[in-house]
Amino acid sequence: MSEAARDKAELRSKMRSYLATVSKKHIESSSASITRHIVDANRLLSNVRTLAIYASIQNEVSLSALHQLLPGKKLLYPLCHPGHQLSFHHVTYENQLAISSMQIPEPQPDLHPEFEIERIDMILCPGLAFGTDGSRLGRGHGYYDRALDEFSGIKLGIALDQQITPTVPHTSHDATMDYLVSESSISATKPLQE
Repeated sequence: MSEAARDKAELRSKMRSYLATVSKKHIESSSASITRHIVDANRLLSNVRTLAIYASIQNEVSLSALHQLLPGKKLLYPLCHPGHQLSFHHVTYENQLAISSMQIPEPQPDLHPEFEIERIDMILCPGLAFGTDGSRLGRGHGYYDRALDEFSGIKLGIALDQQITPTVPHTSHDATMDYLVSESSISATKPLQE
């Protein structure tokens, strides 16, 4: 195992332990603050018609309120495919999602039309940890890294304050974020120094 892989595994373990201690009440209040920051980011949202969000699992921040708060936008959800690939599908209401074999609420391709990644304006990314330099640590399967490799729109990392540090372990193929949104604020990231 490389040093970078070891560092990632260690931080994933630390963040999973932290998230296991976070109360449901804290997640709910933080989710409300985060969705409000997103909705109030007029400059960022002005040209955005399609946003890819996600259905929260395991104490992740919930973005479901965006269905009510951004009625004029198309909200898309990711669908996991073999080979650690994602596709994104337009979903009108979060309760239309179905629980997958991986226990993730996902769109149903026969009901929810797919949007090519080139047609998506903004992707809101979950993660276990983020750096203010734009670095992101996911759950380790590379779904978002692969999808974002082809994406030229705006990337927002969604996290609690405690999940954000100056940098997280990363390699050149890991996706980077343009902005981070936490319960405290929404802020632009500083470019990674390689």
